[in-house]
Amino acid sequence: MPVRSNNFADLACESLSRRGFLTATAALPALSLMTSEAQAAPAGFKAVAENRLDTVVVPEGYAWQPLISWGDPLFEGMAPLDLTKRGAPFAFTRAEQENRFGTHNDMLALFPANWAYPWPEGTVTRAIMCVNHEAVSPFMAAPGSDGQPIDMRVEALDALYACMGVSVFDVAHDPASGAWSVVKGPAVGVDRNRRVTPYSEVVFDGSAANHPWIAKAGAVVNEVEGARSGAPKVKGAIKAGTFQNCAGGFTPWGTYLTAEENFNNQFFTSDKASPALAEAQADAAFAVDQSIYRYDNVWRLGGPAQFDLSRNPHGPSLYGWIVEIDPYDPDWRPHKHTALGRKCNECATTVLSKTNKAVVYTGDDSNNQFVYKFVSRDKFDPTNRIANRELLSHGTLYAARLEADGTGRWIALTAAAANRAARGPGDLPFADDGDVMVRCREAALRLGATKMDRPEDVESPTDGSFRGTGTVFVMCTGNLSDSGRAGNVANPRRKTLAGDGLERNYQGHIVRFEEARQDPAALTFTWDIFAVAGDPSAEVAPVTNLEGQVVNASSWLNGKPTTTGDRFAMPDNITFDHRKFCWITTDGTPETFPCNDGVYVLPMVGKGPRPVKRFLTVPIGAECCGPLLAWDQKTFFCGVQHVGAENTKGQNFRGEPGGPYSNFPNGGWPRDSVIFVRRQDGGTVGT
Repeated sequence: MPVRSNNFADLACESLSRRGFLTATAALPALSLMTSEAQAAPAGFKAVAENRLDTVVVPEGYAWQPLISWGDPLFEGMAPLDLTKRGAPFAFTRAEQENRFGTHNDMLALFPANWAYPWPEGTVTRAIMCVNHEAVSPFMAAPGSDGQPIDMRVEALDALYACMGVSVFDVAHDPASGAWSVVKGPAVGVDRNRRVTPYSEVVFDGSAANHPWIAKAGAVVNEVEGARSGAPKVKGAIKAGTFQNCAGGFTPWGTYLTAEENFNNQFFTSDKASPALAEAQADAAFAVDQSIYRYDNVWRLGGPAQFDLSRNPHGPSLYGWIVEIDPYDPDWRPHKHTALGRKCNECATTVLSKTNKAVVYTGDDSNNQFVYKFVSRDKFDPTNRIANRELLSHGTLYAARLEADGTGRWIALTAAAANRAARGPGDLPFADDGDVMVRCREAALRLGATKMDRPEDVESPTDGSFRGTGTVFVMCTGNLSDSGRAGNVANPRRKTLAGDGLERNYQGHIVRFEEARQDPAALTFTWDIFAVAGDPSAEVAPVTNLEGQVVNASSWLNGKPTTTGDRFAMPDNITFDHRKFCWITTDGTPETFPCNDGVYVLPMVGKGPRPVKRFLTVPIGAECCGPLLAWDQKTFFCGVQHVGAENTKGQNFRGEPGGPYSNFPNGGWPRDSVIFVRRQDGGTVGT
């Protein structure tokens, strides 16, 4: 989830007419600098300085603590961790990892201990937390012995996959001290604590639930896993679980949405001449799908049989979905909602429309991919929580098209529309709407959606009842592909320092939509560039990045600064506080500036360039993700992911004898963690 370049104009939870939106000039939308608004004011804390320290750094008057770290048990009676030993701090087996907190913690969500609508606000003493586990670092999670960099045993590879997925657990809060703690479950299968891993049972629904690729792949998975633990306990379930869980979201009815992102990374091919693979490749649509996602296990190690394309060539069709988990009901199998489309999903932000329909925004986190919106067929019923779990099974999926004049529209992705559209030499017809959901990227491209610079988090501020304000923020990480070098109107490019061309998008940017009539279900919108990440000091700001390239890292746009204050790069996730400030996490700032990744706070409203303040930095080699504010705004949570995986020169750890490049958080082997931050006087964070 890397991100680059942020220029922030005014971010408003207000109508487009009040913001005085300016249409495009010179090929880019101009910044909206309202004369009726006061100058944007900075947040109230003292900013953290740039640093490359191996710890979390917070402002003066604040303190941080770890809440949970990789390997921590979710249940009573489990063996304690040995944090003094080199390598995995516990017996690294699949069974062990399936009951402990996973790695690469990303999206975080808090749920009331007892659901009610609207959700309670203010201080609580108990809650449920859900955490995504996006990936795993094999050299840190399964270090070898006898001089070997990695443990290649089958048992170790099985366990690596079990590090991914989702953790669900109860948490306790002491308002007097401000402390938060994990409440362990009494035993596995008792109460709400649990892991959802790539081996768990899931149910597919929506128009693609019976797609032939899914049916074939599901049969292979159930055969492989059935030999280990028996047939699925729920009729129609597939033991495909979930993995590569990046960002996500939560719903008004109290369920957790986890987004499967780079699922293509986890498949491998042991025999490229296998009959099963050859038969699958005879299907032209399958061959196109392979070329789009380029399935290849990044570890080059192999793994469980169900992820071997030689045996299960259609296995990737089981992933790339939005998965719904009910934290209150462990017996309800996670549902993969095919109506939301298959892609490298980054998020799943749910808001309610003016007519009470559920609207879910998602981004496809890859170069030159698209922003999506799902609108449910049926309406949210605040009196029937269980019935609402069907809302994401039926509806319409749209992709965004942004025009040069600052307007935009949502394009419905249907088989009828895609098959009517002009087709190029390699374009294939779609069998039905379910086929469109499986081949979502092809449909969006054919129907004219706008290619974006890695659209990651897509978030919309809401009121206290999940009502969307109509304002939507799209976090664009950046784009280093040659095919995206020129950019487009929604993805601006800086001029090279020599003035002889355009750079790739090294720092990223943020785009803002305003839905028509402030209704999230609208089919049209207006848009502008909310921010371009980078250095606000000058329109030409030379920086030597980690690759040794001298690039223009300015955060200016159209001759005007979009930010003031602290520089940063690669914005990833965003959330909002009650005072209308944005809290942005980064993943890749050290690639441009000599500073660890962290959290940056800037105002949503007001005219002029946004004053940016660095609130927090994470240790060396880690990205910061999953920003979350407690309901009373007195605690800030975030994830510290792949800690120790890179040194200050950007070199990846690959099992070198000296060990990883960090000893966070306990002074020993590095462990990805969720942390929480409080003001020492107990006040509102950010003030």
